[in-house]
Amino acid sequence: MDENPNSWTRRQFLTRLGLVGGAAPLYHAMGALGLSVIPGAHAAPTLPAGSGKGKRVVIVGAGIAGLTSAYELGKAGYQCTILEATHHIGGRNRTARRGDKLIEVDSVQTCEFDDDPNLYFNCGPARLSYHHTEIMKYCRQFEVQLEPYVNDNRNAFLHSSTAYGGKPQRAQDVLTDQRGYISELLAKAINKNALDQPLTSEDRDRMLGMLKSFGDLDKDFGYKGSTRAGFIDDGILGAGHAKPPMPLADLLKSDFWYFKTQFSYLWDQSPSMMQPTGGMDMIVKGFLRNIKAQIIRNAPVVGIVNGEKDVRVRYKDPSGKGEQEIVADYCINNAPGFLMAGIDHNFSPDYVSALKAIKPGSLFKIAFQAKRRFWEEDYQIYGGISWTDQDILQIWYPPHGINRKKGIVIGAYIFGLGPSPDGVDIGDKWSRMKLDERLKNAIIAGEKIHPGYGQMMEKGLSVAWNKVPHMFGCAFDWEEEDRKTHYVRLQKPEKRHYLVGDQMSYLPGWQEGAIRSAHAVIEDIHKRTTAA
Repeated sequence: MDENPNSWTRRQFLTRLGLVGGAAPLYHAMGALGLSVIPGAHAAPTLPAGSGKGKRVVIVGAGIAGLTSAYELGKAGYQCTILEATHHIGGRNRTARRGDKLIEVDSVQTCEFDDDPNLYFNCGPARLSYHHTEIMKYCRQFEVQLEPYVNDNRNAFLHSSTAYGGKPQRAQDVLTDQRGYISELLAKAINKNALDQPLTSEDRDRMLGMLKSFGDLDKDFGYKGSTRAGFIDDGILGAGHAKPPMPLADLLKSDFWYFKTQFSYLWDQSPSMMQPTGGMDMIVKGFLRNIKAQIIRNAPVVGIVNGEKDVRVRYKDPSGKGEQEIVADYCINNAPGFLMAGIDHNFSPDYVSALKAIKPGSLFKIAFQAKRRFWEEDYQIYGGISWTDQDILQIWYPPHGINRKKGIVIGAYIFGLGPSPDGVDIGDKWSRMKLDERLKNAIIAGEKIHPGYGQMMEKGLSVAWNKVPHMFGCAFDWEEEDRKTHYVRLQKPEKRHYLVGDQMSYLPGWQEGAIRSAHAVIEDIHKRTTAA
């Protein structure tokens, strides 16, 4: 605040604009100044057919990275065996339908949704970003049908317990007024020459024009409300009148501006987004139709020992008759790294320290089957997310099955919230609740957004990923300092052992991160094999 705005560079101006207004005005300003951000490209590995003949690879964990490894290596002639600790194939790619069981360390839930192809619950990943090119390619190769996923719906709600008298507000109203007020303030600052140097006069004119359009300002660069938020009257057969703007004080009092109104501008949350038709596990089924690997289920690994010329992997026999051992040329490990630090091994101390540095996330979801699609019939909400400052954080509305009788609503998606006022991580707090208590509390919170919410729900299901056996977390992430040391260490193999998964990427929780990590390992194994 002590700096002189007259000396700001473009970089300083854009930095301050991002801090004040978030990603939306920042991206527009970069466009007005002729700047852009282009993500880098990625080339999937292309291994010559037969290049892996005579080589054996054991893959620990049948998650997306494990399946990717088996598919690509299998095409090149490697003999792959997948050891999966549970009966489920797909890792955190899990879709629950009628009759499926969700197992936690202290409970078992049976999905009681109606037997209908539209009534399913994606317990883990639920959307694909347009720039997640590799998983899109696999969907294309495996003929997994995709459909648009509505991630951002301006007709959904933003709810704050401390603003607007606790009454939910339509996202479109909030965003329209937010843009208007920000544009008015910046336009006035520019008109007073507060930002003239070293911005050129051409920059200044472009910025004023952009702000006038961005915020729907009047000729004097004032904000008096906008029809972008809709009309206070019909607005169809008559001319229509713009809604009056919300008081700026209420906008600032809520926490919407912190990140909720910028959510769809995040690189990994921006349109377009997709989902597999019929459930996220259609991707897993696509892999299973195309891989040649042997898959041994209910075979948790208990030991990994590196040798000079091979790696030995011990696992519990699925029949319960002791242990079995596989001797392979390489081991690709798709299991959570921090769990691998606790098995029998001969890993080096620095490698073990790196495995322990991986932080598991306590993500939590609840799904409800609704008797009728009230969000469509009563609120004209078709897909998208409503946000609240309550613990449940989000309510998701299904973008598929529109106008059918029933649908599955995600009644809570808890991630990255940190501790509650009592100091307990919010995800952990919900995971400790009894199953019926989880559903009850989610309904109480939902009532604040949709009165009568509880009467609409007839069945519920929840998943606390930090209590799922052989997972004990979701969206494994890293502390910034650990990225510089431990993450870099794990990018290199421990002799013949490799770690893969979204845990080995900068896209924690995304299947694309898991696939890219597998591609990197496949390339390295290919180089070692051909160089031998």
